[in-house]
Amino acid sequence: MNKKIRCLVVDDEKLAQEVLLHHIAKFDVLELAGVCNNVFELISFLNKDKTIDLIFLDIKMPEISGTDFVNMFHHPPAIIYTTAYHQYALDAFDQSALDYLLKPISLERFSKAIQKAQQFLMVHEQPVQAVEEQQDKSFFVKSDKKLIKIDPDNVLYIEGMRNYICLYTETERIIVHGTLNGMEESLRHIDQIIRVHKSFFINLRKIKYLEHHLITLTNGKSIPIGLNYREHVYEKLKVI
Repeated sequence: MNKKIRCLVVDDEKLAQEVLLHHIAKFDVLELAGVCNNVFELISFLNKDKTIDLIFLDIKMPEISGTDFVNMFHHPPAIIYTTAYHQYALDAFDQSALDYLLKPISLERFSKAIQKAQQFLMVHEQPVQAVEEQQDKSFFVKSDKKLIKIDPDNVLYIEGMRNYICLYTETERIIVHGTLNGMEESLRHIDQIIRVHKSFFINLRKIKYLEHHLITLTNGKSIPIGLNYREHVYEKLKVI
């Protein structure tokens, strides 16, 4: 493959991060896209950047492990696991990981893993257009110490309430700690979910009708369109 391999380092230990960064810098074929300290940062990064080819993923991390991430994330980039614990090897290869690097990772062993990654990505390289068509618009939210996968098609609206967010789907309400401003960046890749008020996002596909700058959704919920958001909202609605 002629293009560089865009990679991420995901590890909660700074020393482990530094070792990987040192090794990555030795290979012209690798382009470091970023460093994440945990799976939550990784998911946020992948929601914003769809061009990651390879993840160097630590297995044993707080709250959500590397193998848990791969189990819950459909079609992740290629994975090379990094860990100090050899007992996880079986799980790693069950998930079709490209390689499994035991810490401390030598440059020689790292080089062999990169050769595997090059061979794998060369075989699986696809035109950009084809990859984009297959992108999963789903995203994850953290609620009650769990990562919950959200299908945007099922979202009705999202409401901000001080230091937490209520996400309403067709069947449930999910409470997430955080702010709408913090969530907004993670939702930019989902065209159908837009902000219509300082306290609300809505799913454009769930609108039943509009009246007097008030949106009524398919479940009967009415949501105001904020003055600062009206121009953008009506552009999205394509009123004729």
